[in-house]
Amino acid sequence: MVTRTLILCLAAALAGCQMPADTSTARYLLAQGNTSLARDQLRELAEAGDSAAQVEYGKLLASDQGTDPSEAMEWYQRAWRQHDYRAGPASLRLFKRYQGSLAFGETRARELLEPLRPRESTEDLQLALDIVALYPGAANDSQWQEWLRLYRRSCVIDCYFETYAGRYAQHREQFSQAEMLYGKALHRDPRAVEYLQDMLWKNQQPERFVAMMQALEGDVTLDGAYCLRVATLIKANATSAEHDPSVMRWLQRAADNGEPLALSEQLRYMLAWPDYYSHREFTDKVAELMPKDPAVARFYRAQGDIQSEWYALKPERARDDLEVLVEQGMAQALMALGSLYERGFLGEADMEKAVTYYARAAQAGIAQGDEALSRLYLTGRGMMRDPIKAYAHKQASKVLLPRTAREEARETLVLPESLQPAGEQAAEKLVAQRRRWLEEQFHVAITQ
Repeated sequence: MVTRTLILCLAAALAGCQMPADTSTARYLLAQGNTSLARDQLRELAEAGDSAAQVEYGKLLASDQGTDPSEAMEWYQRAWRQHDYRAGPASLRLFKRYQGSLAFGETRARELLEPLRPRESTEDLQLALDIVALYPGAANDSQWQEWLRLYRRSCVIDCYFETYAGRYAQHREQFSQAEMLYGKALHRDPRAVEYLQDMLWKNQQPERFVAMMQALEGDVTLDGAYCLRVATLIKANATSAEHDPSVMRWLQRAADNGEPLALSEQLRYMLAWPDYYSHREFTDKVAELMPKDPAVARFYRAQGDIQSEWYALKPERARDDLEVLVEQGMAQALMALGSLYERGFLGEADMEKAVTYYARAAQAGIAQGDEALSRLYLTGRGMMRDPIKAYAHKQASKVLLPRTAREEARETLVLPESLQPAGEQAAEKLVAQRRRWLEEQFHVAITQ
């Protein structure tokens, strides 16, 4: 039966007018790729106290390019305080995005489990499994087994037993069993793809993951979110920096199926591989994204304006775009501005401004900010060489690394033995600052 909301959506779309704001309508707009209008409607509902909209708006913010995660976490906290415990897994997924959070992720997961009553509520049961799937060590064996047994007996529709059971098997290092269970869930649950990639990567079998994804390409039933997840994981799975045309094929499928983030991910991939994609292809994609999400479109347009390989430099426009985005709170634009000044696109390199922007990016939780500072202090390009600061920033960058960061990003700089004590002391201070930032950004109050 067609709902009243959907009828209003269709009528409004046909009339060319703005749809009435409700959470279902916003999801419909997202499916159409109209991220900007969906964001406005979700924010309106979230500010009015709608906990479902607060969770959905938090998810939208969490997916934005370079957005400060504290804003998304604030909305998750508001929903949590209204006992909307769907905010728990959503906040934990954002929390887990940062490599440094692994040190206390299980503790946070246990806190999120405290108010749930899996034995009394089917909704709480699934939420509990969503949480322990992210951090399997947050539950003991008896809890895992009881919750899986209850879930298998009680779930009627949208069941993901194989995903949860696979995660438990992986946690117990029963890898063949886990792979078999994930294989059954691959066509229905993108989380199974993520967990499979995680397991095969850790077991040094990345080529097996690629082969399994190739076998899925012929499945026309996969939705946009699924295709986006696969593309992201194929990129993360690469053992070395190499172009993979299947990434763009999966991203295009995601875009064709209405996934709002697919266009921006295509732009990101084009920028990473300018020899494979033309400036014209890039600008066409920017133009396609502009009416849907102007801020993100301008961010990528600025990146294209300073992509040397395309011989279409517009550094002044890039600077203007990025400065506006920084004022609007897009932390990732700080890195782009730092690169613009370091590389001298506006004349001579301005290392003072580059360092300032990189430092602001690092303080905003972007690992590449510390990585850039480490590189500059190590080489002494345009500034005083300082191996101790280089070492400290390299160590600090690891705290904020995303889970899918390449292995070379995790390497440690080697200091002369005489400088090691001073380097360790400087690193300890900087690492503590980054960890405090993580705690402040990702704290979720528990409502008893």
